[in-house]
Amino acid sequence: MSKKLCDDKPLRKRDSILRSGLFGAVLLLLFALIGSFAFRWALSFALQTSTPLHTPISGSMEPTLKIGDLLIIRGGLKAEDIHASPDDGDIIIFRNPNNPNDLPIVHRAIKKIQKDGKWYFITKGDHNPFDDYRTFGWLVPEDYIIGKVIFVIPKVGYILRGLDETKIYVGGYVITLRMILIAIDLIALLYLELIDYKEGIKEYKNSEC
Repeated sequence: MSKKLCDDKPLRKRDSILRSGLFGAVLLLLFALIGSFAFRWALSFALQTSTPLHTPISGSMEPTLKIGDLLIIRGGLKAEDIHASPDDGDIIIFRNPNNPNDLPIVHRAIKKIQKDGKWYFITKGDHNPFDDYRTFGWLVPEDYIIGKVIFVIPKVGYILRGLDETKIYVGGYVITLRMILIAIDLIALLYLELIDYKEGIKEYKNSEC
């Protein structure tokens, strides 16, 4: 065996250490991404809503809520669970009465009325000059309410929006940035494992050094 091959052993050892560090970092990121799914599922169960986390996309609730804040949402509510008042009413998240399939809206409940045995809410953004009934003609039905805001974490919602609201559509499927990052992580882990396997074979062949 040539002296050059023997002299390359420290370099191979250094590369192996570097790959091990990279492997650990990629694995940690993978655990964090998958863990975020598990955390969201646990929150959905605990808070009784499929939308336990939300972030405002407009400034209509400023200064109370700002774009990019992370909102913790409690669901499973009835009309009597929601306080409606222009001054200190609950901040609720609800489906758009004009387009229920559109993005949810976060505004304050300022009044609730009963009509034909069903409860409806009048809402308003704190920053808006007029309520949503006057502006859009909205009466928000009780069953359109997803939940109410129980906690706010400033600015963290930017991460959530980036992971879950960055989407591509493939056929009839929706793929989020979070899913793409998990797939990239898995590919990176497989690639690093393959390199280590090949290096192991080389080390075995050159073992007489």
